[in-house]
Amino acid sequence: MGNNAAYATFQHTIITLYNHNVLTLALLDELAREYTDTDIDSGGDTGLTTKDGKTLEEVCIGLVDPQWLPVKREDANYVNPKYWEEEERYEKWYEITNGRWEWS
Repeated sequence: MGNNAAYATFQHTIITLYNHNVLTLALLDELAREYTDTDIDSGGDTGLTTKDGKTLEEVCIGLVDPQWLPVKREDANYVNPKYWEEEERYEKWYEITNGRWEWS
């Protein structure tokens, strides 16, 4: 079991800064790197969202890779586009947290 409290704290901090329009990529990276080697665990997700309805993952992905888009739901080639959108978002989140911030 990982550090759920660390995740909840990170989530609250990032969403609060985003809601106050002061969150930058540099600040996000600096704050996120503070959690390297803390066993931060998304089990601490409190369900908190921004004033405009974004999750922590959406805020972070939007800052780190603003051009990234998941599968379009109207794409008829996908049997379950919502599933693939969630899978792609998870993969992108993993790439950021483990690759960029070295949370592992």
